[in-house]
Amino acid sequence: MEKVIAQTKERVWEGNRHVVGKVLSLFESHTQVIRKGKAHKPNEFGRLVRIDEVENGIVSGYEILEGNAADTNSWLPAIQHHQASFGEAPEMATADRGFFTAKNEREAEALGVEKVALPATGRLSKTRAKRQKERWFKRALRWRAGCEATISHLKNPFSMRRASYKGERGFKRYVGWCVITKNLFSIARWQERRKKEVGVESVQRG
Repeated sequence: MEKVIAQTKERVWEGNRHVVGKVLSLFESHTQVIRKGKAHKPNEFGRLVRIDEVENGIVSGYEILEGNAADTNSWLPAIQHHQASFGEAPEMATADRGFFTAKNEREAEALGVEKVALPATGRLSKTRAKRQKERWFKRALRWRAGCEATISHLKNPFSMRRASYKGERGFKRYVGWCVITKNLFSIARWQERRKKEVGVESVQRG
């Protein structure tokens, strides 16, 4: 409470909006300010979580980030985590334009990613525009757009929108359980789909 009072005096009386170690929540001290550039919601409070997804809606990795981390800094750790988990780099890797830098493309290719689909920002050169119009690139971006459904499912049916466990450790544990539950659901759905496909194939052969 003393810290909240002190930072309020700094902001209101002194006009200092950049108090070091600012307390944002009395109950969840690990809460941080998130600025995503949204006009209708310039500031949000919580934590950023990087989500990595592979085929069939499986979340293969995640990381709880510190502060208002730039997306560009999460690209290489995601590739490296995939490589450590599966023993090889993904054949194709994609993300939205917030992850794009020429360096990120080069480093992913150096790690063994055959197809890197990061849409560039700003005005495109003829070479770049041609690359982004290629069929594989467009297919990768469509798959990336589908990943938004995974994020939505984690936030809503699987309750990642608001953590109910308390404290930093509780928050991290809660996020982990959300990912595990989502993956169990995705695996069960894939198995059910495979049973139906096998059944159809058996009938056709018969």
